[in-house]
Amino acid sequence: MNKKFKDVIIVGFALFAIFFGAGNLIFPPYLGVLSGSEYKKAMFGFLLTDPVLPILGVIVTAKLGGGADDLGKRVGSTFSKILGTVTILTIGPLFAIPRTAATTHEVFVSKVFQGAPHWITAIIFFTLTAIFVFNESGVIDKIGKYLTPGLVIILLAIIIKCIINPIGDMKPPETEGVFLKGFAEGYQTMDALGAALMTGIVVSDLIRKGYHDEAERYKQVKKVGFVAFILLAIIYGGLIYVGSTASKLYTTDNTRVDILLGTVQNVLGPAGKIAIGIAVSLACLTTSVGLSAVAGNFFSEITNEKLGYKLVVIITVIASGLSSLAGVEGLIKAAVPILSIVYPIIIVLILLGLIDEHIKYDMTYKGAVLATFIISLMETLYNTFHILEKPVKTIKLLPFGSVGFEWIIPAAITAIIFGAIARVRDKK
Repeated sequence: MNKKFKDVIIVGFALFAIFFGAGNLIFPPYLGVLSGSEYKKAMFGFLLTDPVLPILGVIVTAKLGGGADDLGKRVGSTFSKILGTVTILTIGPLFAIPRTAATTHEVFVSKVFQGAPHWITAIIFFTLTAIFVFNESGVIDKIGKYLTPGLVIILLAIIIKCIINPIGDMKPPETEGVFLKGFAEGYQTMDALGAALMTGIVVSDLIRKGYHDEAERYKQVKKVGFVAFILLAIIYGGLIYVGSTASKLYTTDNTRVDILLGTVQNVLGPAGKIAIGIAVSLACLTTSVGLSAVAGNFFSEITNEKLGYKLVVIITVIASGLSSLAGVEGLIKAAVPILSIVYPIIIVLILLGLIDEHIKYDMTYKGAVLATFIISLMETLYNTFHILEKPVKTIKLLPFGSVGFEWIIPAAITAIIFGAIARVRDKK
């Protein structure tokens, strides 16, 4: 096999697995149940926000330099480091990594080994994480070669079995506007939040594989992104279809976890519980390994290796193990305020990065980010502390407000204004 092709496949599989956390498993079947016979519309909406947006984030970050803090560098170096730090702490040891262990326990361990203590799951899970991630140079290969294929095989088996023998007939959708519902569900996976950080570890691995020329490396990143995109689209789309065939058995009153477990058991029978448990465990472990490596890579870089990679990894797995004891629901609720502020800023930076070469003034970036931050902060304060009700309700009336993108128009207007101010100053 050609070396370049082999590298693209292995790194692409690894990128897919890091993005495809266990939390992502619960959204597509739920959307399928909600959309029923109109699942294709819902699927299209979902795929626009995931995987299109996160893969664009990877490609844009690679285009801008490939570093984890390159996405926000035109706003300012301090801003980019603060944004990167907040992001990696959020999707790392504070919330996302602990949630992988908590999900493994609740969906798999507690069902198969009833009465097993949560702390034992955490110790075993994060010991395995440390084993895979401790040797930085082998992380991507280990995920791409060994962990991802097992995950993909199980999920494809579920999807293919359901295509051959559907769970049941599809019912009409439970609500109108299933495209927008799909759009919103894909948004909730929040994969784009970690796109810049994932790029850092992918680029580092490509450099270790011998891709020192920046132009050649960028081409490889685009191919890697394409592989991850195809895998994510097939799995997400397939799971949405699986859910749609169970739309007469479940409603959106059922929890997302119940729908996931129920649909899989309907497809695979009694073995479904074990199969989905293994799939969830693999998805959780690959995400935990990837994010722990990203944390080690990021903090060693921004501190000029004053904090060594291995030290950061040790701190990350210990902190994540302790945090995981809070359980899935507790971690999700705790993360919401931070994610609600940071995620829209990441999306704005990705969109601007697509046309970066056409944006002359850094002030354009600053204006867009400022408007997005203000609106996101106001909404978070309202949702958390129930203040600023009137202005937030007014903001929600803006275009795209129904899918959580009400900041787009203010960000665009402010970006234009700040760019115009910079141009006037430049002429003077």
